[in-house]
Amino acid sequence: MMNDDELKSVWQSQADMGATYACERLERDSVDFRRKIVLRNVQENVAALLVALIFGFHAWVLPEPLMRIGSGLMVLGSLLVLYHLRRRASIRDLPPEALALPYIKYLREELVRQRDAVRDVWLWHILPVVPGMFVFFWGMAQPDPMDFPWRITSVVIVPCIVVAAMNVKAARALQRQIDQIDQLDQLDEPTE
Repeated sequence: MMNDDELKSVWQSQADMGATYACERLERDSVDFRRKIVLRNVQENVAALLVALIFGFHAWVLPEPLMRIGSGLMVLGSLLVLYHLRRRASIRDLPPEALALPYIKYLREELVRQRDAVRDVWLWHILPVVPGMFVFFWGMAQPDPMDFPWRITSVVIVPCIVVAAMNVKAARALQRQIDQIDQLDQLDEPTE
């Protein structure tokens, strides 16, 4: 049978193990989240650069003026996407190691930044390339603008709508994670 001091010692060591586990899990979640966002941003940067290069080439070689203008607008739109991706959706460095409070604060702040970025993706990621696409497709219809290629246009527009909807769903999932962190903070607050 254990005496009171031994029981107290066991209980205290279990509390320390729980705090260490929570801190380690929080650190791991923060690192995993950061890795996921960095990978996404690398993919988005490569895609935007490819679009800029391809349409930059089109702007240089295509004979139809509207297609050249549309290509130039696509390049500008892609560069705008790159700018906003860096400004809105980049990820900050992790806090110093072994500090639980900065990790939870870091994770919450990054979840909020990413939620806001994906919630507004239609505004800063899709909208900048739409004018260039329409001018480019309008140029494809020349000399008769009534021959506007609606089928090709819908092949581009439908994925844009799907991407916007997927990002709204992702923003909701990020908000649920933010709410979970907020609930943890409420549990940690002392009651009066």
